[in-house]
Amino acid sequence: MMKERKTRKIKLLWIVTFLPLIITIAVIPFMQDNVPMHYDFNGNADRWGSKYENLVLPVMIIIVSMFWQRTIKHFRKKQSGDLPDKIKKEAASNEKAMYITATAMAAMFCIIQCTILFTSCQVSKSIKNFSDFYYAANIPLGIFIIIIANYMPVIKRNSIMGLRTAWSMENDQTWLASNRFCGKLMVIAGIAIIIETLVIKGLASVIVMTGIIIAATIISVIYSYYSYKKYK
Repeated sequence: MMKERKTRKIKLLWIVTFLPLIITIAVIPFMQDNVPMHYDFNGNADRWGSKYENLVLPVMIIIVSMFWQRTIKHFRKKQSGDLPDKIKKEAASNEKAMYITATAMAAMFCIIQCTILFTSCQVSKSIKNFSDFYYAANIPLGIFIIIIANYMPVIKRNSIMGLRTAWSMENDQTWLASNRFCGKLMVIAGIAIIIETLVIKGLASVIVMTGIIIAATIISVIYSYYSYKKYK
């Protein structure tokens, strides 16, 4: 039963992963040969390219999901054999967190790709389309950050996912304290990104979003050092 459930989860991951490619292949025939590929700060298209460039992101999504599946298999293997129960439980917890991360990331990129296709099909230089693109891209990113942040406190010490610094990796106590703090801070950051996107919009929203993520990351790293000093 457990094996069937895990198999269904992997199938769902690949359905979400290939959906952007399927949608893109279906939409490309209806596009003009040259479509906007980049916009300047004022919302004007400053680079045009072949409509087939829209296939790049879907292919990248597949490659990223392949990496996640290999990682999930790695932790699944650690749950079998003669390993201690502690390692098996940690591997099970990490497998679940990484599956959620992989699926949420694929879904986020799917929304972004659909937004890119919509903008390209309009072939417009209006600032409305420019603002709508970042509006549709930033909000899924904020939701993605909130989802992942909620799983950070339950992720066990590993070299792939979580707040991984030399200080947080020192022992289980510093890892738990650092990732709990970072998880709470990233939830706040995700909410802040959604709010500022609704208020600011456009490319300025991306700049603010980047600042929020950088600030949250720096504060989390500093806290990991504090935890290291506390639990060393």
